[in-house]
Amino acid sequence: MIGIRMARNGFSLIELMVVIVILALLISLFMVASGSITNSALSTEDISKLRSLTMANAGYAVDHKQRLLSPRTEPNGNESTDDQINRFWVKSFDDNVDQLGSGRIELSTALSEGAAWDYIGDEAAYKSPLDTTDRIRSYSLNAFIGVDRCADEYPDMAGVFLPAFNTRYRVPCRSLSDIPAPSGTICAIGEVDQGFAGFSETANANGWCVSANPNMPIWKDTPALWNRNRVNISMMDGSTETIVLQRDDKLRDKINQSGSSHNITIGFSDQDKVDFQQFNKRLLPGVLEYRTASDQE
Repeated sequence: MIGIRMARNGFSLIELMVVIVILALLISLFMVASGSITNSALSTEDISKLRSLTMANAGYAVDHKQRLLSPRTEPNGNESTDDQINRFWVKSFDDNVDQLGSGRIELSTALSEGAAWDYIGDEAAYKSPLDTTDRIRSYSLNAFIGVDRCADEYPDMAGVFLPAFNTRYRVPCRSLSDIPAPSGTICAIGEVDQGFAGFSETANANGWCVSANPNMPIWKDTPALWNRNRVNISMMDGSTETIVLQRDDKLRDKINQSGSSHNITIGFSDQDKVDFQQFNKRLLPGVLEYRTASDQE
């Protein structure tokens, strides 16, 4: 008589382990996909806010005989005139900041009293959704745009730091007509002032720039590295770009080693300069051009 095989109830231990492994893989894949979708949405919002800053700059120029917003956020020694201060896009000085120890925290009035406010009118527009800090402002404007010379240059320091910062690249760019390639010129970018004046993070001081000399790969300021190896920027014509860094790990390491996001140099090889030059060539193309081998900063 042929025996009858009894129906098996449940799973074997091996089968359960296989199911658990598969479920774990599916969950991890879902988490990665979900994180990517969330990050993509935040990046899209970040791009939108950067574009709105360019539109504010253009709107201001239309109403002020083509004069652009100044990227400065505080007076620059004896060179800051009332005209310049009136054009500061954000005013981060006097009663508009809280001084806490060696730190400085921007207050809402720094935004609302700035020249850009009438064209933005929303405090949230100044803060990137990718920025996890408590600051109210994430963005900086190109330090070479809307100025008589680079906004981060302190002429009264020439006797202390020789040669004077950006001396050979001291060019005026006051209006839209001074920008020969608006579609290739940075308007706004996310920035973290890590290590500025001895503290970890602060409101971004003045404009954003790197060395104007393409052969001197000095990150005067580094971009905010919130979005893995991608950096969103807006251009002076209202378009936007996402720059993909090839050596973001090296840049992060240098920032961590120095404790600051200022005056960072990774190296002088072509490979070391590749990310720096992506930003350098977008500072003010057609105007800030490399000149001679001795043209050092």
